[in-house]
Amino acid sequence: MNKGLLRKIITLIGDWGMLYLALFLMVAMRYGAEWPDGWARHFHPFSLLFPVWILILYINYLYETRFFRPSIDAIRVLGSSVVIAFIASLSLFYLFPPGLVHPRKNLLIFAILAWLLLLLWRIVLYRLSRRGVSTNILFVGQGEEVKELTTYFKENPVLQYHVKRQIPSVPGKYEELDAIIRSNDIRLVLFKPEKASGAVKNLFPILASGVMVLDLEDFYERTLNKVSPSMLDDVWFIKNLENVTQDIHEASKRIIDVAVGLVGLAVLIVAVPLLAIIIKLDSPGPAIFRQERVGKDGRVFWLYKFRTMRAINKKGSAEKRGATWAKKNDPRITKVGRFLRNTRIDELPQLWNILIGNMSIVGPRPERPEFVRKLTEKIPYYNMRHLVKPGLTGWAQINYEYGDSVKDARIKLQYDIYYAKKRTLVLDLAILLKTAKIILSRQGR
Repeated sequence: MNKGLLRKIITLIGDWGMLYLALFLMVAMRYGAEWPDGWARHFHPFSLLFPVWILILYINYLYETRFFRPSIDAIRVLGSSVVIAFIASLSLFYLFPPGLVHPRKNLLIFAILAWLLLLLWRIVLYRLSRRGVSTNILFVGQGEEVKELTTYFKENPVLQYHVKRQIPSVPGKYEELDAIIRSNDIRLVLFKPEKASGAVKNLFPILASGVMVLDLEDFYERTLNKVSPSMLDDVWFIKNLENVTQDIHEASKRIIDVAVGLVGLAVLIVAVPLLAIIIKLDSPGPAIFRQERVGKDGRVFWLYKFRTMRAINKKGSAEKRGATWAKKNDPRITKVGRFLRNTRIDELPQLWNILIGNMSIVGPRPERPEFVRKLTEKIPYYNMRHLVKPGLTGWAQINYEYGDSVKDARIKLQYDIYYAKKRTLVLDLAILLKTAKIILSRQGR
């Protein structure tokens, strides 16, 4: 039995065990000292559901190597699988005789516990066995994606991806490709469709040998959590962002935004007088200033912030000659302002922007109109980031340091478009958790 198959079996057995552990914890939480009776009533119906859960995990490729390694994408896919399994379980329970599982809200508690335990189990298993999760890679095709992935694997040896060979296109004869795969013990072939179109049939036989074949651009997106710049064209946006205004997702986000905005503003009202005094004592000028930013669909709105720079006019601006990017360790930043930036307290007035609907908690960072005009001229499809509502924090902000150049903006656009394509509440939650970690570690910008 090869190591890959053994790992899948161990993962599956562990998943099954985690489902029963989640069931036990749910029963213990709900019934306390009477848990034996609750366990007896829930054991049989839930046992009938568990094969469905395992099947859904399998269908979503969660036993493949690329999802075995911890990543945001693995968390997202696991979360989506649990949601699907929860809906399927709820449907099946309503088909069962009434009262078989009561109250049915127990299923929601179980689903949350199951997601957490399945994630924890996979992280622990990966840490224990990661030395055996080694994957030799063959690249078919060339380009920036290949260079970037190769560098990324070298800088992150813990992932255990090893680039063994790179060829410009699929060989015309299968025997040539088979010889390369066997001599280098290749377990993963990453190819560009346009480089394989003439001899793509030669890729089919290697699938039977257990070698995985994946689209290079799709793998790039899953591994680096951003879109490949070479794949962006008019057709790509039509295919991938046709449902960018998902009604359910947008409605759910809006409810959360309003709730968080109301709670945050209640706290902010108490803190504003004290913060205003501290800011003014540190340097003259208004405590809060506003600035034009570009929002969803290119609409301009006023964004509010606590002032963190020395004001040179009554409006609180620190600029003498028009819009200027703030730089790392910018000399214009005051002592209090540096603390406010490090802790992200300077962004809190934007809770008002969130409440009135200009912004969301999570989304691309809104830029100033002057910068947008400049970047739109220099970066193809830059305006596509305005298809979604801007946010207080976002995927680009947590994955790439503060940018002050066109090059930085181009890289951040890859993350922004990735977010627009992948938007889910699970991804939003992951962004918020990572943002909290950044704030606690005081990584200023």
